[in-house]
Amino acid sequence: MMDIMMLMETKISMSLVLALCFIFLLIILWVYQRDSSNNVDIKDLFCTDGKIDEKKFTRLGAWVVSTWGFVYLIVDQRFSEWYFVGYMGAWVANALFDNYMQKDKESKS
Repeated sequence: MMDIMMLMETKISMSLVLALCFIFLLIILWVYQRDSSNNVDIKDLFCTDGKIDEKKFTRLGAWVVSTWGFVYLIVDQRFSEWYFVGYMGAWVANALFDNYMQKDKESKS
């Protein structure tokens, strides 16, 4: 009986819903990956030409971890606008820096 009461707590039940949504998303991606009529290839998220691309791999990993933390803060009701500013600022800065580095690399070649 105590286990059922613990699951009824908002924090635990919301974390369980979040985990189930994540698992459901992985299953959908896996089904699309296995269907030969789709052009979806999960490896494109972290590989270039069939080899792991360090930049893509670390960016995907950072995105998954930071987004999970972002949602967890909302579920745990500790979210403030500063977390949003930090989250968005980090990703915008990353995109701008990558764009700058690509232009710098093209101008040198």
